[in-house]
Amino acid sequence: MDDIYKEIILEHYQNPNHRGKIEAERNVGNANKRSSNVSLRSKVYVAGEVNMTCGDSLKIFAKIINDKIVDAKFEGGGCAISMAAVDMLLDKVIGMKLSDVKKMSGAEIEKMMGVELTPSRKKCAYLGLEVLKKIV
Repeated sequence: MDDIYKEIILEHYQNPNHRGKIEAERNVGNANKRSSNVSLRSKVYVAGEVNMTCGDSLKIFAKIINDKIVDAKFEGGGCAISMAAVDMLLDKVIGMKLSDVKKMSGAEIEKMMGVELTPSRKKCAYLGLEVLKKIV
């Protein structure tokens, strides 16, 4: 693995951008206003999974408005690969349409991470995508 990719993975593992929780909101916009604009409803979805092979655990919170992920956070613990991969994944999917997220593959995770992973490490790296696909 190239040193630059090791550094990127460690940075996302040690200082994740998306660690935390999203609390549910009832409404976004002005529901009392009479106009042709419909009040936007936001929903926060939560899904989780545990990698039984190594014990990595992950819960993802995704705030969705109009079939788009507008915010996402995660909680959990595990190896540097799994935690960095989910943080990098959430960087990518915020702002994406759900239909585009559904099409994502593990190969995209490896590309984001800049490494080719062994089969056992793929399970770690793909955990975030598996959990996110439960939501979308």
